[in-house]
Amino acid sequence: MTDLIDHDVHETPLVDRHRTLGARLIQFGGWRMPLQYSGILDEHRAVRQRAGLFDLSHMGELFVEGADAGKALAGALVTDPPSLAEGRAHYSMICAPDGGILDDLIIYRLAEERFLVVANAANTKVVSDALAERIAGSRAVLDDRSLATALCAVQGPSSPGILGPLTSVDLGSLRYYAIAEADVAGVDALVARTGYTGEDGFEVFVDTAHADRLWDALFTAGQDAGLLPCGLGARDTLRLEAGTERTRSRQASVGSSSSKRGLISWAGRRSKRSPGRARRSGSSGWSSASAGSPDPAIRSSRANAEPARSRAERCRRRWACRSQWPTWRRRTPSRVRYWPSKFAGSGWRRKSCPCRSTSGRARPDTGARLRAPERAQDARPLRLCCRRYAAPFQGGSPAMVPADLRYTKEHEWVRLEDDVATVGITPYAAEQLGDIVFVELPASGASLEQFAPFGVVESVKAVSDLFAPVAGEVVEANEELHAKPELVNSDPLGEGWMIKVRVADRGQVENLLDANAYDQLTAAS
Repeated sequence: MTDLIDHDVHETPLVDRHRTLGARLIQFGGWRMPLQYSGILDEHRAVRQRAGLFDLSHMGELFVEGADAGKALAGALVTDPPSLAEGRAHYSMICAPDGGILDDLIIYRLAEERFLVVANAANTKVVSDALAERIAGSRAVLDDRSLATALCAVQGPSSPGILGPLTSVDLGSLRYYAIAEADVAGVDALVARTGYTGEDGFEVFVDTAHADRLWDALFTAGQDAGLLPCGLGARDTLRLEAGTERTRSRQASVGSSSSKRGLISWAGRRSKRSPGRARRSGSSGWSSASAGSPDPAIRSSRANAEPARSRAERCRRRWACRSQWPTWRRRTPSRVRYWPSKFAGSGWRRKSCPCRSTSGRARPDTGARLRAPERAQDARPLRLCCRRYAAPFQGGSPAMVPADLRYTKEHEWVRLEDDVATVGITPYAAEQLGDIVFVELPASGASLEQFAPFGVVESVKAVSDLFAPVAGEVVEANEELHAKPELVNSDPLGEGWMIKVRVADRGQVENLLDANAYDQLTAAS
């Protein structure tokens, strides 16, 4: 498979195993990581039904030990690590002086005076530097072993049966959010039970020198159970489906507002008196957001915070919701049914507060469609699923919405030259998707129907269908996007074009949105 990344990145000790298994490798958080092997849906279903094996060696492992290790961490984080029993863990965060989140963390208490802090890959250095500064002067030592530690995770209902024969620890007695020292496949390891896939599972920490041995043992032991190697794509869809996506780094990224995310009180609910949750004066000069904070900026941020999203709405139809489709509804004797406006027929009426949906891909395990409003004020009449907020869009500049193009409500653009139409996605769509890592396009000669799916684009945020704005025959696909999908972000109207189509009916192009109409559409979203 094609390597989609630069060479100036860290490699996990298992990168050769990933290449042998045919993984598609991408750059993620400064690491070369597998996006997928056999396919995101296959891997997702394997974890839901059997088991999946993940390489998580890009995560940061920071060991803090010493007589004041617990007290020092309590003063640096929003939770109270000394309250943990030995062998237990909890979710936490580390905040900036203004209350914004630097990163979300898992804190393990390995012994009375020894803790393990697990940070997200992209933020490991930020967390390490902040912790080193905040524990300075205490009787505690920080040992950053991120590059010396490998982490493999086996997730799924069959995971206890796969790991059990290989380890000395009694997995039946290892509770959720617990960790234990153990021997795994003849290697000294730490075995934890803190997965975020929504399934039972275990994480195994070992020295990098033993990573290959651990991976091979788990992979071999899982073959009879139907275990598959899994990449970052399946990890994200599993988290999103399980409702744990809100807790991870895209929501709790460097500089994001902990108050807006509504996560500080949740992360610290078991430790309301934790020193890390109150404003603190001293040599480090930092503070964390908390209820009743004396910092006016933090109080203002909390007062204007948007409500966090909660549950899922299941769409009762076969097609996926698309961004910017207003939702219509029709009352039946038993329920209110919601449909996108472009399919609304007689007897259907628009809601007083139209909701515009985000991506509505099918649930990989059941095939049910999910949708979610992009704006908090649209949330009241509906039950929601995605915890992702779309960035505000103030309307496109002439450079972003050229007048010589036509547009669709699904955010594709069309440039017609003679009878050949060039198709791509708009800068607005590229901005909402985030960093794009994979593009799947049809081959030359493929026939397209108007508004039917013709390809897939995957980003670090989501997987989205591409819809044909016109009917016709594909005469060329942009093969460069297979090696450089980032072109869709850097130049969506130029080198990031998708396909060229010989149109069957030029009138279909003329009936699409002009620049003014599309500008109004995005400005209203």
